[in-house]
Amino acid sequence: MMKRTLLISTDRSSFRGALWGAYDLELPLNTAYVSSYLELHGIGSDIIDLQLEKDVSGAIAQIDCSQTAVVGLNANLGGTYNMYDVAAAIKKKYPDIPVACFGLSTVLKEKILEESENVDYVVFGEEEETFRELAAALIDGRDTSGIKGTSSRRDNGEIICNLPRGFIRDLDAMPFPGRHLFDVGRYFPSPGKYMLMPQFTMISSRGCNGACLFCPRLYGRGIRYRSPANIAEEIDMLEKDFGAREIYFLDDTFTADRDRTMEIADMLSGRKKRIAFRIASRVDKVDRKMLKALKAAGLYSIGFGIESGVDEILKFNRKGITTEQVKAAVSWSREAGLETRGFFMLNLPGDTQKTTRETIRFIRELKLDLVNVQIAYPWPGSELRKYVLKNCDVSHDVINDWTACEGDRVTFTQNDMTPEFIFESYNSIIKEFYLNPRFILRWLSRIRNYHDFKYAFLQFLSLAGRMVAGVKNIK
Repeated sequence: MMKRTLLISTDRSSFRGALWGAYDLELPLNTAYVSSYLELHGIGSDIIDLQLEKDVSGAIAQIDCSQTAVVGLNANLGGTYNMYDVAAAIKKKYPDIPVACFGLSTVLKEKILEESENVDYVVFGEEEETFRELAAALIDGRDTSGIKGTSSRRDNGEIICNLPRGFIRDLDAMPFPGRHLFDVGRYFPSPGKYMLMPQFTMISSRGCNGACLFCPRLYGRGIRYRSPANIAEEIDMLEKDFGAREIYFLDDTFTADRDRTMEIADMLSGRKKRIAFRIASRVDKVDRKMLKALKAAGLYSIGFGIESGVDEILKFNRKGITTEQVKAAVSWSREAGLETRGFFMLNLPGDTQKTTRETIRFIRELKLDLVNVQIAYPWPGSELRKYVLKNCDVSHDVINDWTACEGDRVTFTQNDMTPEFIFESYNSIIKEFYLNPRFILRWLSRIRNYHDFKYAFLQFLSLAGRMVAGVKNIK
């Protein structure tokens, strides 16, 4: 019998962020892509998603790797330590089974191998082809030391990091994610992150044209696109096989190519059965006509990465936008009847107490439907990390604690920014935009079932807990 792969998602599937989405149960799309890509090339895979397990230890104890050639562990950066624990449990029971990790945690590259003796390979960058080549080599008993896009440990303990692998150019040639291997009915987004259920995540492109200082660029510079016809085919499949009523596109900048965006809008508008969807974009990549066309096609919510309300800070952090562009995009979105969300960061390089207060005033002025704020975290592999380590006062204990990426901890200070001021600003935004009666009533109006009520209550407790936790001082 040919050996198979075992793919385990070891933590929550989506980035939790600082304020919103802490209770998402989102199907791990990257794991689904890896599984379908393996299947396309004749390699079978089994899948375990530990975020669905009430008894994680019990689920791990029942894992059978007797016919497994390699275990792949998927983790976000914030779930790196959970991944280490799963790797240790696997190795304790099956010491000879190779363990490889993939996902956002792999921005750490060989650092993972330094921190965990139970991980044998790191699959970094775009994972499908690299993981396929690695799995095929391990199944056949061939040498793996030269596989591009991997870090590994030699028999003598030496850690090597190979050259990165080039990105897949033709995304239409990719198989659709292997959702059939998951119990799709168990996944549910947080209240406020959907309008209709069942909701499914999709990507219509990979990569980003931006040069933001804080981005680790896991999928590289530049954008690779799927064709509207290929997107339509996947939506048809999701409706037919799973009863999908809504799509959440995970693209960094859904509207990056205007002509393609309008073609997608035309395609969605022409469908017999309308499907709701939401997207994220940049304020310099939308216009009034486009937003109206997307609204007519089923778009109901758009999120913009705004980051700061001060042009000098936006420029210093290479955001490539201005506050005037932000105002225009938000105004057009509101005019089109779209729910409009804004994402901000406190303590970006160059920030002072004055610029922070200006950003808070700017948020008030915009009157967004939802505000997500994070405290800037220097991701491994980002230009921000290099800048911070060179120019700022750093808490090395916190900056190297990978759970701090969730955006609610202070890892560095600069100028007149103190931990106390940063947290006071962070908490003031929570109070003003989340714990006010108008927002709470609007939020409650979206509750449709017991699931919504339960997780809305938990989200409220989470927000309140962050406010009373106190400042985590830099040492």
